[in-house]
Amino acid sequence: MGKLDEKKKLKQEALLSSAFKLFTEKGINNTSIADIANSAKLAKGTFYLYFKDKYDIRDRLITSQGNRLFENANKALLKSGCNTLEDCVVFIADNIIDQLSGHQALLKFISKNLSWAVFSNIRIAGRDNMNCMDIFEELINKSGRKFREKNMMIFMIVELVNSTCHSTIIYKSPVTLEELKPDLYQTIRCIIKQFEITGQ
Repeated sequence: MGKLDEKKKLKQEALLSSAFKLFTEKGINNTSIADIANSAKLAKGTFYLYFKDKYDIRDRLITSQGNRLFENANKALLKSGCNTLEDCVVFIADNIIDQLSGHQALLKFISKNLSWAVFSNIRIAGRDNMNCMDIFEELINKSGRKFREKNMMIFMIVELVNSTCHSTIIYKSPVTLEELKPDLYQTIRCIIKQFEITGQ
């Protein structure tokens, strides 16, 4: 990477970091592009060299942060010794829930858009985030099992985890996280079974 490319990357990272901090502290509606540029110590016009508007940078951050959650979970999974597909998916779900529980600002920022982040093709130039769909595909292929509508199965699992945990972590309602987990994980196992093609 040349010096010019390195400078561009540093400016982009400064804008992303500033936007994330402001969005999580003030909310997107109370954050202007000028706020983001000022916080990054860059001219407002520089923002537009990298992003169309504040919703573009928000979408890219949601996708990037969502993928990072799955990357962290996958790294932990590789050291876990999990064998079955169900155990691996439950392990990933549990890890992501624990990450979000420990970083509620991130949970509020992603809000209920984690499944959108999983299926979005939006990428941030210069970042090598692993696509979370690749993680699921690898687990399914490794299992040697066949599934119908794999994308729908993954969508339902991610949406279930995200929506139920959002309310439980933020509002501690209708139950605590520890009360929720056993039934949530059993439901994940049932979803996987429901989509499996057997008897062929």
